[in-house]
Amino acid sequence: MSDREKLPALKRFGQNFLNDTTVLSKIISAAELTAHDTVLEIGMGNGILTKALAEAAQSVTTIEIDHKRFEQVAPGLMERYKNLHCIEGDFLELSSKLWGMFTDKVKLIANIPYMITTPIIEDCIRHKEQLERVVLMVQKEVALRLCARPGIKAYGSLTLFVQYSMDVAYIADVPRDCFTPVPKVDSAIICLTPHQRPPVTVSSTELLFKVIRASFWGKRKTLRNCLKQSPYTHYTNTLLDEVTSACGIDLSRRGETLSLEEFARMTDAIFRHFEIAHKKARG
Repeated sequence: MSDREKLPALKRFGQNFLNDTTVLSKIISAAELTAHDTVLEIGMGNGILTKALAEAAQSVTTIEIDHKRFEQVAPGLMERYKNLHCIEGDFLELSSKLWGMFTDKVKLIANIPYMITTPIIEDCIRHKEQLERVVLMVQKEVALRLCARPGIKAYGSLTLFVQYSMDVAYIADVPRDCFTPVPKVDSAIICLTPHQRPPVTVSSTELLFKVIRASFWGKRKTLRNCLKQSPYTHYTNTLLDEVTSACGIDLSRRGETLSLEEFARMTDAIFRHFEIAHKKARG
């Protein structure tokens, strides 16, 4: 057994290493890699995915937080693959520096620690203009949330936040025994592709997401009660009656039944209410 193989997976980094070549092929296929692509990988791990990326793409930059693993795995990989650049560090801490390294659009591919899935996706959305595609291994529960449609239990504010910026495709389930050590949760591969333009037009993106967060604030509460009582909105009945009249959305519905288009329509009605009130106040 090599020194590399003896290195234990560290719980504090959320390490579970892929050991299945069939799953590896699905990741590469979802990324639609070509010999002209620039790839950013989060988490080099034991290098199984890194090797496949380096063999398929023009250039690969991989970042690894685990110092010991970086020391033992990175030198051999960089010696073998001249198109590979390995960086030691925390992706989220080094994000601005990393994105500043690229002049071309990037394909981000990663088997990420599940405990930081949401911050990584948020970072991808912030830098979506630099992204061509994102392929991630995530917890299955999260994958279902990201792909959900209205009326589905998994549908929520995270769903809408991501779908506003990215097209989300569910690629494949990944059984637990495809990892070492075996995780306690099921996994899935998802592909995120940045929208050229948002799927809905809205007066204020900031207000849209405030309304969405408020609408999912209370479990089993109606839209009216959520928009009245949530810490994000505190809207009055008078305002909400005007909104209902303006956008035609029944506020006795629950947030999980509304589409992104309906949230945008409701947001525009609220925005117009405040715009009119502001003009009146100015005389």
